[in-house]
Amino acid sequence: MSTGLGIGGVAAVAAAAAAGLAVGAVMGGGRLVRTYDWATEWTVDAAPADVYALFERPEEQARWWPSMVVVRTTGGTAGGTTDSAGGAPTTVTYRVIQAPSVRRFAPPFVITSTRTDAEPGRRIRAVVTGDLVGVLDTHLYEIPEGGTRVVFNWYVRLPNPVLNLAGYVATRVYRASHDHVMREGEAGLRAYFARRAAGTTRSGAAEGGEPAAGDEAHRAVTDIKS
Repeated sequence: MSTGLGIGGVAAVAAAAAAGLAVGAVMGGGRLVRTYDWATEWTVDAAPADVYALFERPEEQARWWPSMVVVRTTGGTAGGTTDSAGGAPTTVTYRVIQAPSVRRFAPPFVITSTRTDAEPGRRIRAVVTGDLVGVLDTHLYEIPEGGTRVVFNWYVRLPNPVLNLAGYVATRVYRASHDHVMREGEAGLRAYFARRAAGTTRSGAAEGGEPAAGDEAHRAVTDIKS
């Protein structure tokens, strides 16, 4: 099923947004805020402790999740919610490269994730601000047969009033873009651990010219896009 809006679709979205703004004005300035409660599940052939440890190393994220571009990180230390001096919670700012269906009428989202609570190896809670506002809960569960089930629960809204109101007619497009980005993450993470299990170091290629983990992740993501 195609999720592209096309020129006519964009016009419809714009018209719907304008109508929504007018309704808001008539109602005395009240805001019609649409929220999104989306869950995504991954399965990865790695132990929960290893997956969690990787999640705490945003500097390596380009190797396995290229559509979530790390812009900057501040504060924090592995295993906790504050830095060693008791400073600000771990904060990571991302530029999110959406699916083509959304890129046609919106630039990449910039979001900041601030970790507010964590159970090492099991759970991370983060407050999200920027072009998305809300909460992200990430849970890691051990699979008895081996591996990890990762469950992401997003509860967010779009603070941009036009994109917020467009969501009333473009929810399927937004969800398709979200799923696209999350599929890339799962594919890249699986490839990352597959290469590591095969003996590839994180700093480069294995002996005999084997590709680095990031190269394998990039190929997995390219397969999704094609």
